[in-house]
Amino acid sequence: MKRKILLILPYFSEKRHYGSMSKVAPSLLPVSLVYLAGYLERQNFDVRIFDGQVEPMNQTTIRRTLTEFQPDMVGITCMTPMVPETHMVAEAVKEFDPELCVVVGGIHPTVLPDDIIADPHIDVVVRGEGEISFHELILAYGDGDLHSVPGITFRENGGIVHTPLPTLVEDLDSLPMPARHLVKYDGYHQVPDAVFAEPLREILTSRGCPFRCIFCSARLVSGFKYRYHSPERVLEEVDLLVTKYRARQIAVLDDNFVVDRQRTLDICEGLMKRGYHRKLVWTTAARADQVDCELLKMMKQAGFALVSFGVETGVPRLMKLIEKGETLERIARAVEDAHRAGLKVRGTLILGLPTETIQDSRTTIEWAKKLKLDFAKFSLATPYPGTVLFDLAIKQGMAVTDWSHFSSMSGFADYDPVYVPEGRDGRELAALQKTAMKEFYMRPKQILNLLGNITSINDVRMIYYGAKSVIWKSGR
Repeated sequence: MKRKILLILPYFSEKRHYGSMSKVAPSLLPVSLVYLAGYLERQNFDVRIFDGQVEPMNQTTIRRTLTEFQPDMVGITCMTPMVPETHMVAEAVKEFDPELCVVVGGIHPTVLPDDIIADPHIDVVVRGEGEISFHELILAYGDGDLHSVPGITFRENGGIVHTPLPTLVEDLDSLPMPARHLVKYDGYHQVPDAVFAEPLREILTSRGCPFRCIFCSARLVSGFKYRYHSPERVLEEVDLLVTKYRARQIAVLDDNFVVDRQRTLDICEGLMKRGYHRKLVWTTAARADQVDCELLKMMKQAGFALVSFGVETGVPRLMKLIEKGETLERIARAVEDAHRAGLKVRGTLILGLPTETIQDSRTTIEWAKKLKLDFAKFSLATPYPGTVLFDLAIKQGMAVTDWSHFSSMSGFADYDPVYVPEGRDGRELAALQKTAMKEFYMRPKQILNLLGNITSINDVRMIYYGAKSVIWKSGR
């Protein structure tokens, strides 16, 4: 009989995280879980995914799922804002069956395994990439030696054991296709600046990033070495997304799709040879200093509609502080080149960086408008555990009392930002985030731009609620 493995993404409170913006909050395919599920299915395990984003998750539904599926092991993925929900799910599983093994993995447990394993309802923490470690854990648990399983943390004789991390998967093509058949696709939704055609599907073509921005926590799991699927493997997955999952738009979830320029060009050529440039539209993220006119034009010809750049700040001093390794001039040139190629451009920006003054914040807002971005997201600096920004915040005296408040959108919520630069006020910074969104989007050009991207009644709904949350007070 196949062993049964239940994988859970805990319920994520959009209201708590996004506040008045919760009605337009995106939900994404749980990429780490569908990759892990695909790997485990290839090892002949029976796998089910319970995603709290799209399925009601509470004590009753957890118990019902456990009763119906009767798993041999439960794996929970945990990001920092989900820590309270992760503990709730673990407790619910143990109340159902105290002997059922509960495993927690993800970025937060990788960085703070001792904190997570301190919960008596959690038996094992998986650190780093999960495929190899989780598979070996399943084989070893109960009748094997956990010391031989790489990348795990567990309690033993009153102490805590950390085994060495496994080697990262070098050949991503050796991994099976993600187990998308295990999720309920209709429940996921995007925001208007990402949806140009529906249905929208997601793809991850690489892992790791060679750059060391002080605010990024993703490298803590995927590492700094850039690893990627070959163009042939990417195109094979696109074939599947089109034929089986009816994709009309594909969002590339890579942190940086264009690290390997030639691979990007080869993928674009493959898309055109298959005729997908006439059937699909694409969105992706890239570093501004790794694109050029030729590459952007090729991407446009291949069906790309939007590219997202990490603009971050309009202050050169702060750009150096965050160790982005880019200049404002290079970002401006990339935005111009993308527009010339016919692409829409989205910029992500951060307010409230260390040493940032009110005038610095205003400079960043004005810079976003000067760049003539089509879309912009203004986040508040959030010092996730394991990052240099976290260390700086701790030195500044930041007290970590509630992981659930680690939100980059707290300006729209009912609590102050978790991090505030010295000399600034939390309420002032929160209000500034809303001001930034209002000033950027409540311009005639941006309003017409949003209206021009409407493809469904859902887009109308999201634009309405987005405008409402920006223009009117959020009750703070």
